[in-house]
Amino acid sequence: MPKKEKVWTMGPPKGELPPYDYHVWFKGKQKPEWIPAFDEEHVRRMCLDEGRSPIKIKRFKKKEEIEEWEPFGPKGAQVNRPADYDQGFKLLKDWVDSIGGPPEDLRMKLRELWIDYPKVKKK
Repeated sequence: MPKKEKVWTMGPPKGELPPYDYHVWFKGKQKPEWIPAFDEEHVRRMCLDEGRSPIKIKRFKKKEEIEEWEPFGPKGAQVNRPADYDQGFKLLKDWVDSIGGPPEDLRMKLRELWIDYPKVKKK
């Protein structure tokens, strides 16, 4: 009786999905090249098609970036409320004025956009 093969045929494979990321070193190069492929044999065949032979092949995992977020508004606020831009810009303007106002070149660019930003009086 033939041996049963252990091949996953139903649904996506567990873990990371292919193609995987490989670092491939070639003769005469110090730094590896990044090549996406399914396995090491696939990397070798792709390199041979280009007329190059790899010296070393190493699979690596890309570092996942974890996005940090915080909810808008105070706790218990309405979910689909429109943003209050006027109040937000007033807060930003107060902060900029507290540090002496924007630089002169930025203030002049704001005036070219028809936004009146007077010079901040220094104390």
